[in-house]
Formats: sequence, structure tokens, C-alpha cells
Amino acid sequence: MKTIYVTGATGILGANLCTQLLAKGYAVRASVRDMDNSDALALRDAGVEIVPGDLKDRASLSRAIEGADGIIHSGAMLGRPGASWEEGYATNVGGTMNLLSAAAEAGNVPVVQVLTTTFFDSSKTFSEESALDLTCAFMDVYTVTKRLAYLEGMGRVREGQDIRFMVPGAIYGPSICVEKANWANTFNDRFIKAITGEMPKQLPLPMPWSTADDCAWLCIAALEKGDAGKRYVAHGSADSTGTVATVMNRACEVAGVDHRIGEYTKDELDSPELLEIFGPTIPLLAKRTYPEPFSTSTRTQSALGYVPTELGDGVQKMIAWLREVRAI
Repeated sequence: MKTIYVTGATGILGANLCTQLLAKGYAVRASVRDMDNSDALALRDAGVEIVPGDLKDRASLSRAIEGADGIIHSGAMLGRPGASWEEGYATNVGGTMNLLSAAAEAGNVPVVQVLTTTFFDSSKTFSEESALDLTCAFMDVYTVTKRLAYLEGMGRVREGQDIRFMVPGAIYGPSICVEKANWANTFNDRFIKAITGEMPKQLPLPMPWSTADDCAWLCIAALEKGDAGKRYVAHGSADSTGTVATVMNRACEVAGVDHRIGEYTKDELDSPELLEIFGPTIPLLAKRTYPEPFSTSTRTQSALGYVPTELGDGVQKMIAWLREVRAI
């Protein structure tokens, strides 16, 4: 039985990775900082081997990947209000360097490294071959540190290390790690706030929406069948790109609630009020004109057999699960 080591296992993607790997017959190992919290216990009860560890602690990573046949690196400090540069760099950059170094020392264990779309050029339809955004339009902690981590990974690929890359969209969906999946400012939390009537007016900024199931499936396929240095894209079906308000209003309709989420017009984006709420960068990005289609994953579908989940199906499953865990 092959053993796969997963970072960020209590996160929405990491937890789905663990359950899918177990269902496929793999042994799964994951390191967590708190061995006794509800999400770590949920992983253990599902059959995951839980060990203490942290991306910032290279020695713990070396111990965790001992005997592993593959690694999926979904762990990261996520973008959220109040995120610090110190934490972002230590986790997303230093932590990735620690993990990739441990993988190299262990005999070049294959790694799938999870990226983000926000440091790629958005002026053209996003694909597996998209160029980096040379204007660095997003300069938030998460985007900058994930970009640096990607450049580290690609530099190692050129030196012969086996690293493949997966690019998700806005990840949402069920998870056995309920607490972390529904944290404030996650995409799941957006569904909860929209359906319960707590979501304020939103900016008209389009994004691709991806189910956690799809993203986990693609990470595993990239590990099993992918090639070093290649990017694979999980951006959902053709109808899965939309603004927060567009997608959340679809969720409200499915959930059977009457209220809807408002959206600012482009004429309102220079308002001082919006600068106070969202800061200077995001309203500027919302004013841009984006390509149609926003993204494509045809090469990923051809190479790995990826079949994107339709947005309607993903939303239906999401609503059913939120009711099951009493989040709405």
C-alpha cells in the first residue's frame, strides 16, 4: 500500500484529499499542530495517520514524510483580514521551502504543490500556460507569498526535482473537518452568510468556483499521472465563473430563501466608502474588463481525464451539506 503525505489536511482541500486517497486504497499521513482539536480527530477517525508537525518546522516534516511515496502540499496561510507578512512568509514561502527540501532529501519524492490564480496574468483567458502577471496587480500577503513559493518550486523543477502544480479556483464544498471548512472568510462562509441574510453588497469581480471534490481529485490525478513542472487547472465547468453575488444568489435560490445579494455597479467603484471597506486594490480590479471565457482547463481534461462539476450540482451538494451540519 502506498503512503501519501498531505499538508494542510484540516483545510477544506486537504480534508477532501485525505478522504479520496483513503477511498482509493492509499495510506494517508498528515501532520497537524493541534492533535486534539475536532478537525484532527475527524481525520483520525476517518483513518488518517495523524502526526505532530508544522510547515515551519523542517525536522517535523522530514519525520512525517519518511517512507512516503508522494506528497500533496495544500497547506498555506490563507488570505484573510489581518494576515501578517511575517506569518505569510514563514508559512507559505519558508514552509514550502522546508517541505520541498525534505522531499528532495528523502529521494526526490514526487510533490503536487497547490497554487492560486491571483499572481497570473488575468488579461487573457486563464489556462495551464498562463504567464505570470508582470504588473503584480494583487500585492496582498497571500498572493505575494504564494507567488514566491511557486517560483521556488519552478526553480527546483529546473534542477530536476519532481514537482507538479495544481491551480484551483474559489474552493467550496463539504468536508469532514467542519470547523475549519466553515471558518470566517472562507468561501463556505460566504455561502452561509448569503443564505442566512448576513452578506452585504458585493463587488463585481468574477472568479472561477471549484468544488473541493474536484480539486482533490485533480491533485491525486496529477500525482498519479502528471508530469514535473506542469500546471493542472481545476476551475469548474464553463458556467462556474461568476461574481460572489451571482453565485450566492444562485445558492439562495437553491436554498429556497427570498432575499438576494446586491452588487455594486462599476460606476460606484470610485466611492470613498468602498475604499474604506475593501481597500484600494480590489475596487480597481473590479473595474477591469475580464476575458471571455475567464478560464479554460481543456488541456487538464485531456491529460488527466478531469471532468469539472457543473456549478448547479456543486451548489446543490453544498446546500445539502450545510443543512446536515446545521450551518444554515
